[in-house]
Formats: sequence, C-alpha cells, structure tokens
Amino acid sequence: MIATVGDELGGDVVAGWLTELGVPYDVAVAPFLEGGADGCGVDWRDVDPAGYTHLVFVTGPVRDSPLLRELTGAFAGCRRLAVNVSVVEEAGRALFDEVWERDADGIARPDLAADGPAATAPVVAVAFTPAQAEYGDRSRAEGVREEIEEWLAARQLPWFELGMDVYEKPHPRRPAQVEALIARADVVVSMRLHGLVLGLKAGRPVVACDPIAGGAKVTRQAGALGWPLVVPAEEVGVAALDAALARCLSGELDDAVAGAREHGRRGGAEARAWLGGRLGRS
Repeated sequence: MIATVGDELGGDVVAGWLTELGVPYDVAVAPFLEGGADGCGVDWRDVDPAGYTHLVFVTGPVRDSPLLRELTGAFAGCRRLAVNVSVVEEAGRALFDEVWERDADGIARPDLAADGPAATAPVVAVAFTPAQAEYGDRSRAEGVREEIEEWLAARQLPWFELGMDVYEKPHPRRPAQVEALIARADVVVSMRLHGLVLGLKAGRPVVACDPIAGGAKVTRQAGALGWPLVVPAEEVGVAALDAALARCLSGELDDAVAGAREHGRRGGAEARAWLGGRLGRS
C-alpha cells in the first residue's frame, strides 16, 4: 500500500518497543521503504508464516479490504494485532484478534508518530538555476543540480527549494516571502547569485555552488562579500558538499557570515554615494 511519513514513524515506534522488550521481529515493508528502526525489511509474501507467532499491523485504516484479508489470511496461524489504526469499517475488526484503535466510533487516542524524540537534522534551503545561455558551453547547471539533488537524497537531508522568479503561475512570489523562508533554514545551498546574497544577508552560512565552468558571477560575488565557501562546478559532488556542510554547521564560518553582511552594507553605501554623485545629490 502507499505509505505516509506518519505510517513509517508509527512503525518505527513499535519496532523500538519490541527491541526494548527483547522481542525479535521482522518489518514487512513496501518496496520503496528501507525498513524499520533497525533497518530490516522483508516482503511478507515471501516469508514462511509458520516462523512467526504474531502479526502486528501498525498505523492506517482497518476495513474489510482484499489486501488486509490477504495479509491476515496468510498469517492466520499467528495472533493478529492491529495498533494505532483507524477503524473505518467495524467489519475490519474481525480480521484481527485484538485492536488498539487510534480512532473509531467513540474512541480517539494520540497517534504514535507523536511519541519519541523529534528529528533535529539541519534544514537546507536550496536555490537551483537553469542553464544560462549567456555562458554557452561553460554552463554546467544541469549536472551541478543533479549532483546536489543526489547528495540531498543520499544524506536524507530535510530541504526545500527557493523559487527565485518573481512570478510563477498561478500566484506571484514576492521577495519578502523568499527572505522569510531563507531565515528559517539552517544552511543555504545556492547555484544562484541572489541565493548566496540573501542567505548571508539573513545570517545563514551558504554553500555557493558556481554552475559555470571556470567560475562566473557566483564566484565573483562571493569574493566581493569576502565569503570563502565556493564549490566550483568541476568539484561539486558528495565529498565536496559533505565537507562544505560540515564547515557551515561547525560554527567556524560565523565570523565570515558577519563579515559578508558588513561587506554588503558597505557596498550598498558606496553604490548610493556613486549614484547620488551622478545625480548631483550628496
């Protein structure tokens, strides 16, 4: 069946309890999941039901469905328990020996996803850029993006994409919205000049990934701001991104972030004075 994040968290909670109780177990998972709390995972259709004493069905709807009938029928010789489930049809109860309802008529209990410690992984804001025709065959945007996406997936990092275009159907995107999102990230990974600038403006360390072979405006902007962490297009990959993230999270770049913000303010003051002078205004 299709699994949700809450389904997997509920399964991990129960798997953790079984480990604490010293009860050996296997986790039966869908093909796109990696397993339970200890990483184990089996296809319940491939195992011998005689090798088990209990079937524990965790999280989700309980009803008289063909799939649940198939599952519980295969393990008819086991004691069948349903935990943290929504009883959608009372007829579904007959498929199990006992049920601990998450919700049913007249019953409401906290979902098991609320149990256990909350995740504390760093949140990454990512600004991608499309291929920039003005750089011709020097553009490596597509390959750099692929490397970043594969790294995010491999490291299971929580991340969100920063849309930098002002208008995206069906609704406009305003700069204040993007800046507010950046401020809620722990680290910014940016292929864009303005992702770099706005990340540092918000006081966030930035992994600047220049998508242009040989370096272009992202590298030059990092130099203008005195920001030391730039990964050239030719070097973007797991090793370089791991090292860059570690530096960002270590605190060693805190002074550089503050310095970049100061460079930004000074640059604005200099540009204002230049324009004022050209307009005959001080």
